[in-house]
Amino acid sequence: MLGVGVGFGVAAALAWGMGDFAGGLAAKRIGAMAVAAGSQLAGLALLGLLVVALHPEAPSAATVLLGAAGGVCGGLGLAALYRALAIGNMGIVSALSGVGSAAIPLAVGVGLQGDVLGPFQVLGIGCALVAVAAASGATTRGLGRESLLLAGLAALGFGLWFVLLDLASEQNRLWALVASRGTAATLIGIVALPRIGRVALRTNAGLIVTAGVADVSANGLVVLAFALIPVGVVASVAGLYPLATMLMARVVLHEAVPRLGMVAIVVAIAGIVLISVGG
Repeated sequence: MLGVGVGFGVAAALAWGMGDFAGGLAAKRIGAMAVAAGSQLAGLALLGLLVVALHPEAPSAATVLLGAAGGVCGGLGLAALYRALAIGNMGIVSALSGVGSAAIPLAVGVGLQGDVLGPFQVLGIGCALVAVAAASGATTRGLGRESLLLAGLAALGFGLWFVLLDLASEQNRLWALVASRGTAATLIGIVALPRIGRVALRTNAGLIVTAGVADVSANGLVVLAFALIPVGVVASVAGLYPLATMLMARVVLHEAVPRLGMVAIVVAIAGIVLISVGG
């Protein structure tokens, strides 16, 4: 089951990387909050369709509260990330947020929840963190103070989201995601929607919907992985999403991948293999 859980984590990283790429492009055009609000609503609509189709049993209060708390953290993290992507270097911003979002649940899982990691998993997680750090060094332009602070806020928000959704999804995975996404969409929507022009949303609808669907798909994959492997391992593998963003920039925008970026990709693959091998 370890390999399946890691597979879910890798798929989540690819989905998040695609979502960040699409959201980052849209944020440069119409602003971070507009993209965050639109993508949250798109993801919530997808979850609503799943609820109608699957008819899950009513959630417990703990699932709703923990999911909502995760939504607050994740929503703030997403808004901070899109703002940082809009004003800073996409590769560095994604990488810094990826390192932090992996480190927080890893520390909580090992330090507070008693997760036990085998030697190969420890080496693999180390490779994953090194790969994301290398991805941040693979670009030539630095970050301003605002971008750095926003990337740190995004990392904190995403890291806490991992921890809270891991707890919320123990009883009902789908309702945990609905509570999280519904809370985030409501908070961001209240702030952003009154100031968003309809024309701006329509002209960038493709990117916004792509970002929202990719994000909620990654959330679902991560929640599935929680049932199979420790939260710290999930976060470390899924935290490789900056590499997917880098590859998307290469394919779509024809940006060159620096040597250090190639090193990051190779180290990331090694990390995934080591984590899959397990204890």
